[in-house]
Amino acid sequence: MRVAEPPPREESTAADAYPAARETERLRGGRLRFFRTIAESVGVQGPTGGVVIGAAILASISGAGTALVQVVAAVAMGFVAYAFVIFTRGFNSAGSVYGFTGAVAGPVFGFLAAWTLMLVYVDFAGGVYTSTADEAQPAFAAIGLQLSWQVYAIIAFVLVMALAYLDIKISATVILILEGTSMILVIIACSVILAKGGFHGHAFSSVPFRANGASLPVLGLGIVYSFSAFSGFEAASTLGEESRQPRRLIPLAIAVSLAVVAIYEIGVAAVVTNAYPGVRQLSASAVPLVTVTDKFVAGWMGDLVNFGAVVSSFGAALASAVGASRILFALGRDTGPGMLRRTSRLTGAPAGALTWVGAGSLLTMLIFIKEPLATRAVAISLTYGADLIIAAYILVVVAAIVFTVRRRMHRAKTVILIVGLAILGFVVKETFVPFPAAPYNWDALAAGITLVAGIALPFAYPPLRRGIRNSPLLRAGASALLGSTAEQTAQRHRG
Repeated sequence: MRVAEPPPREESTAADAYPAARETERLRGGRLRFFRTIAESVGVQGPTGGVVIGAAILASISGAGTALVQVVAAVAMGFVAYAFVIFTRGFNSAGSVYGFTGAVAGPVFGFLAAWTLMLVYVDFAGGVYTSTADEAQPAFAAIGLQLSWQVYAIIAFVLVMALAYLDIKISATVILILEGTSMILVIIACSVILAKGGFHGHAFSSVPFRANGASLPVLGLGIVYSFSAFSGFEAASTLGEESRQPRRLIPLAIAVSLAVVAIYEIGVAAVVTNAYPGVRQLSASAVPLVTVTDKFVAGWMGDLVNFGAVVSSFGAALASAVGASRILFALGRDTGPGMLRRTSRLTGAPAGALTWVGAGSLLTMLIFIKEPLATRAVAISLTYGADLIIAAYILVVVAAIVFTVRRRMHRAKTVILIVGLAILGFVVKETFVPFPAAPYNWDALAAGITLVAGIALPFAYPPLRRGIRNSPLLRAGASALLGSTAEQTAQRHRG
């Protein structure tokens, strides 16, 4: 007979680890219900910003099976997501991976995981300012507004920072509305395309789900691309101190966001692929979803879908900034200068951390500001984050394996996580062997340097090492995740 689990206490666990913290050094707890919590994960994934061009990219990479590779990638990512679900069922904090991997695998390990994921989000924010600009140019050109991509990118940065400084309920609502509206527009457009049958008059064809002679290595490249497109599902874990009942809502948000985005992207890829005469024409299209919407629905609907991609990308930048600022706030609360743990008295946002996140994301964008084409700037800047997030996922899965062993969980859970680690090994091989050519080799090198810096910093900077070693958050996490095991062991010894 299964014993009922006691009522969750995590709403106050992370905050109670710092009882002496002033009001201006605390996040406002219990602010977010399920939909605002899941908005963070869906927001970082930015699904509509991706599906506008995703089918063409997959067609150019794999040559076939545009939806097939996404199905495989989604299932593969599910094994990785399982690690986050296991952890967030037991403990949540603004530090996300810092709180649970550090509690289980040690403070230096936890710092490295947090450092890595935080910089991924900073890079995503900066890269997506440019992505927003890239999509804004044709969208606003349709209504007669002609501006350079650099202007749009600066506007996106300013608006993201202004919204990120607001109450988390407002920022999460904005993300929810932007992503939800853009997804609804695309679903409507795809429904009409389905009803009209696409190019061949049979839009329900299984062609997008067939390899059609493509070799396994070629399909593997498509799987790796799709795998990176699904990344960001874990971002809800950064709201561990602002979500209601986080031990229930956050793992649910992680799982549901991955499932919803996967179904959405797979469905759109299938519809768009069947709306084209062949993969060669599809791979040559700049914005295939907009093109087929113009053809099978209406020109004005195509314009709306294009605007949907703009607001989706903007929402992704906002969600990335929010996630990065929460992780940096949690690290700063343990190790950093007072500025990093300062929150706004008016909105409750981590104002100090947001200042640094804003500066970092702006720098990411400015590095490529002289690129004549926004598309190239987007590809180079986001590849760094895509490389780095693989390392972040590996760290979390390794920590989760350690956790299942230390807690003596059912062996099947450990096996699932080992499968996830093997999948990540495949992604590493396909991404870095052979080593990427220029300019993407610089992204890989920068990601490697970032990891080395994350390992070295605690040893090179004693205050940081002392801070994470004596972290109240990591003690609270260890108590929540490992405490029951320790207590059972003690009871057996006493018996």
